[in-house]
Amino acid sequence: MLRNKSGFSLVELIVVMAIFVIVIAITGEAFQQVVKQASQQSKTAESNIEGVLGLEIMRKDIASAGFGLPWSFSGTINYNEAVGAIAAGYNDAPTNVPRAICGGSVGDTPPTGYVAQSDYLVIKASNIGMSEAAQRWTYMDYTGVTKPPTVKPYTWPKENLENGNRVTVIRVGLTSVFTKELVVVGGSFFTQYNNDGLPDGFQPTESRIAHYIYGVDPSVDLRMPFNRADYFVQDPGAAERPARCAPNTGVLYKATVSHADGTLTTLPLLDCVADMQVVYLLDTTSNGTMTEIDDISDLSPQQIREQLKAVKVYILTHEGGKDRYYSYPNATIDVGPAGSGRNFNLSTGIGAEYKQYRWKVYFMTVKPENVNIATQ
Repeated sequence: MLRNKSGFSLVELIVVMAIFVIVIAITGEAFQQVVKQASQQSKTAESNIEGVLGLEIMRKDIASAGFGLPWSFSGTINYNEAVGAIAAGYNDAPTNVPRAICGGSVGDTPPTGYVAQSDYLVIKASNIGMSEAAQRWTYMDYTGVTKPPTVKPYTWPKENLENGNRVTVIRVGLTSVFTKELVVVGGSFFTQYNNDGLPDGFQPTESRIAHYIYGVDPSVDLRMPFNRADYFVQDPGAAERPARCAPNTGVLYKATVSHADGTLTTLPLLDCVADMQVVYLLDTTSNGTMTEIDDISDLSPQQIREQLKAVKVYILTHEGGKDRYYSYPNATIDVGPAGSGRNFNLSTGIGAEYKQYRWKVYFMTVKPENVNIATQ
């Protein structure tokens, strides 16, 4: 019987295996690139979502600046605010009328952790606290000539202040020149809320004079007659900095001032932040012409109420993480307008690795809705 002796030679098998290995290598490299691109896009999307959420919190607080703040005091007052090297620099305590919004640069040599030359923003209002009580308010008044035995706070259909909540009371005159006067009784600028009426002195005593009641804290005696939120960029350190963030970047924080001791309780809003610049739009001549400045610390509360029309915030960060296949084209980037913003040098501020990150500037313009509105 004849047998078929045809088959593959050793050389042919080696050639086929070599081709197979090359194809696998090319396919594997392509797959790795697809995975890397997908990972980069996922991190970019994550950065964008994080930015939108964090900046929405900031936008809401800026719009709320001045809500529930007094324009004057009915008696002698002595209160406290924040503690800390930078935070205390924006205190209006112990006796000054609070400014709705203020801030400035942390300087070239700030305390450890703060990102040099970035801005520090302070917002004061009753409703920027983290509790439910801080989101609520009501009022008391009466229309007759004779004061009734008890004037009770107005009860809303839902979300009322609760008994025991610490509140401030602001007297608003409805028949004369408008004013918002903090009621101070025996040196106390706050009281505990009660649905059946407030203690003597905090009750309205004149017809058509409204007393607005603002929730500030659910249970802690007040350190200041408002809530306060500070925004700043701080480096949490290499151990806590997210791995995807570029060197020398920090975290944008919202920090609320504790009524217990004046310390800051921080809430991280946005990672990988290299800089924040805040610009204030003022109408200094009441003619509609806007002036942009980067520091309003020298303005009085009344000047801020009368002149401040909008706040612009610029935040420099990067999308996604480090990408060794990417090269950012510029060594500098503008964070804010010329003159009132900052030209950020990525090479010196971040280091040689800056080119491998996709840098962007988040920007928003916010109108403070409660700075000079008569009814709030």
